[in-house]
Amino acid sequence: NKKGLVLWVRNQNLQCLWFFTLVEVARNSCRRMATYFTDNKKGEVNELDNLLKNPEIQRDVTRCRFVVQKVIAFMTQGIDVSKLFSGMIMASAGSDIIQKKLCYLYICNYAESNSELAVLTVNTMQKDARHANPIVRALALRSMCSLRLPSILEYMREPLSNGLRDKSAYVRKTAVLGYMKLFYVDPQMITDMGIVDRLYRMLRDNDPQVVCNCVIALNEILASEGGIVVNRPVAHHLLNMLKDFNEWSQSLILQVLARYKPEDEDEVFDILTLLDERLKHTNSGVVLSAVHLFFELTKDIPDMQDAVYERIQAPLLTLLRSGSAELTFTCLHHMQLLLTRQPNLLESDYKTFFCRYNDPLYVKYTRLDLLVDIASKSNAQAIIDEISAYASDIGVEMARRSIRALGKIAMRLEYASEHAMSKLLAFYTLETDYITSESLVVMQ
Repeated sequence: NKKGLVLWVRNQNLQCLWFFTLVEVARNSCRRMATYFTDNKKGEVNELDNLLKNPEIQRDVTRCRFVVQKVIAFMTQGIDVSKLFSGMIMASAGSDIIQKKLCYLYICNYAESNSELAVLTVNTMQKDARHANPIVRALALRSMCSLRLPSILEYMREPLSNGLRDKSAYVRKTAVLGYMKLFYVDPQMITDMGIVDRLYRMLRDNDPQVVCNCVIALNEILASEGGIVVNRPVAHHLLNMLKDFNEWSQSLILQVLARYKPEDEDEVFDILTLLDERLKHTNSGVVLSAVHLFFELTKDIPDMQDAVYERIQAPLLTLLRSGSAELTFTCLHHMQLLLTRQPNLLESDYKTFFCRYNDPLYVKYTRLDLLVDIASKSNAQAIIDEISAYASDIGVEMARRSIRALGKIAMRLEYASEHAMSKLLAFYTLETDYITSESLVVMQ
């Protein structure tokens, strides 16, 4: 017993020693963290300022890049490194692309607070805009337009104009978005330079990303006039290039094409034929944009609507079965729109709308509303049986909505009222207050 007592005391002493060691380590860590963002960093910022102005560091590409990376790290941590602006301007003149990107990122971030010094970077950016490397040319254009300083607008005219004629598509698409940024600084300048007409002409560019950026820029610049004007030549050109765009560009182009009004039914049929493949796309955004365009093109042609509704039914059901909760919610609302136009379209696919155990509540509520709308003579009994099971759901609101849904079906379909009433009467046996009270309200 004495030996056991000695071992127990020794074990307790070791545990106490371990505990106090952890406490001391935690205290030291807190002290280091408390000073990390204050005194030590101020000293390091001054040291970085000296390093950036050191000629030896400026000649060594590796060391200079390391210093610039440290400046950007401090900036992202929220430390004020604005006093290094002049040193970063000098570092931006280097030949290293990575270093140049980091310097331009810093300059764009602090340009507004150092507007007088930011003008000094214009010469470097203009020089880079004529660089042999298209990546450097595009970087210079993007950074120059991101400064958004009225004092340098005149210096941006020539580089941006040359960018639109550049042989590299990467530079051209950057120049197009540069004009969009310029529009928010000085809209009148865009009008005086005739940029809108140039962007319309660039819709004929061979590169699909340049064309997509032109559409985006024109939509922003002409937002007060309703966005880009889509006439017959523009619409047919975009439709013929549709396969060349990436998936997000396709979604954008399809939304823009919804503004186009075809001249006759033959043209509508030709456009729908071109768009048919978009309904089979793997990206849900492209499919839903194509569905929206199908609706818009046929809204004034009743003879085509039934065929169109049947065509878009399968893609929407596929998305409904395989998508996330958010995508499922979106598809369900598309289905509700379909049912307002063709009520009997989905009555044979009613099982697709049964609630799943892992559905979030907002999806379950929407599925429940759809089941009420879909109910018909051929499926009413099965739908009533399914909804009756939801009345015992653990969620009180879901149970109440299920009981109310049974009442709606009973009122809408006389031949299903007897079966629905039998289910409502059966709820009394559950002896649950909220179920019993809700059933009484519905039966009244």
